[in-house]
Amino acid sequence: MTDYSQMSDRELLENNSADSGKLAELISRYMKAVFAAAARYSQTADREELVSDGMQGLMVAIQSYNSEKGEFSAYAYACIDNRLKNTVKRSLRRKNRMSDADSEELANIADTKPTPEQVVIDMESKALLLQNMRTNLTALELRCMEGVIMGLSYAEIAEMTNLDKKSVDNAVTRARAKLRKFYADRL
Repeated sequence: MTDYSQMSDRELLENNSADSGKLAELISRYMKAVFAAAARYSQTADREELVSDGMQGLMVAIQSYNSEKGEFSAYAYACIDNRLKNTVKRSLRRKNRMSDADSEELANIADTKPTPEQVVIDMESKALLLQNMRTNLTALELRCMEGVIMGLSYAEIAEMTNLDKKSVDNAVTRARAKLRKFYADRL
């Protein structure tokens, strides 16, 4: 079994459509950035919508990345941030609150690009999460969580693992409980 955690972003992006493990690794690396960016904008838009759109921004970055134009991490953060800014704008329009004050507020949103320190912290957090998942989850729980990370439905994960949907649901529930306990113990 290939250890994707040891691969660079550039290696993971090479022919990523042929290997779902590479895609899952990239998503797990940048998932915390999506949640952090969504949290920054959550006062002006629905958090779940922000997370969903942030993940879509990450997927766009993965699909459209050109290695000749710079590092993937900077491109991914920019795609996520731009997607979330558009979500905020759409949310404000939907709520019919685009007054002059709101426009000024939107223009004054702080730059959300991560600092080099944040990038290092994110990388360390990702490595810790992956290590925890590999150490504490069973093989079935790990495969099911990888499917969830990739955005697969329980039916698709069940088909992939040759199990029924209820078994997949149970495995995901157990895995989430273990991960919650791990992070609760760290706080």
